[in-house]
Amino acid sequence: MHDFAPEDLERITARAEEMLVHVEQLKNEIDVVVGRGEAADGQVRVTAGASGRLVNVELTPRALRLDSRLLAEALLRAAQEAHDDAARQVDRIMAGTPADDLDAEHFTSMLESFEASMAEQLKDIEDRHRNAP
Repeated sequence: MHDFAPEDLERITARAEEMLVHVEQLKNEIDVVVGRGEAADGQVRVTAGASGRLVNVELTPRALRLDSRLLAEALLRAAQEAHDDAARQVDRIMAGTPADDLDAEHFTSMLESFEASMAEQLKDIEDRHRNAP
């Protein structure tokens, strides 16, 4: 059993709030990521968001004269490049995330211990209440 002092709860709560703010900031940065890719000597250009969803496809008039198989390959190649570019940008954003002395795994462990302690204390209170005259 773990006994938590009020300052432990305050520290856990403060840390959780910090983590939520940080996650929201990361989400906002990632939401604006746009990856770019091109193929067929720039005749096919594709942009993709961080999720990999295609945002835009541009074809030059010359691209429309390509054989359908070559055009399809160029579209696929440009889309893959756009996706890879977006993924690299997201990786750079995530790499800039500072490591903490209280990592997510440790935080989760502390939170689970706290919840178990609170459940046990609540059970004790309920038992005393049931056994009260």
